[in-house]
Amino acid sequence: MAKFVTRDNKSIKIKLAHKNDELMNLLNNTVPRLSYDEILEGELEKRMKDFGVNIESIELSCGDDIKELLLSKAIFDALSKPTGV
Repeated sequence: MAKFVTRDNKSIKIKLAHKNDELMNLLNNTVPRLSYDEILEGELEKRMKDFGVNIESIELSCGDDIKELLLSKAIFDALSKPTGV
């Protein structure tokens, strides 16, 4: 399992069937150029098929979910509320 950061700053873990230095360099150059949504839509798999790479799974790091939730709550709390609420 290898960790990467996407263009929109999401940390993901990619599980590969076979891992070598050339493949890791390829992923290090490809993943940061894609957004998490593009990866979910299959763009990474399409790009890796040309090189014969077998990606077993892609996971979002759980820490990102927590950070995003805390940021959303902070923004919500910072919004001005009407009086009497």
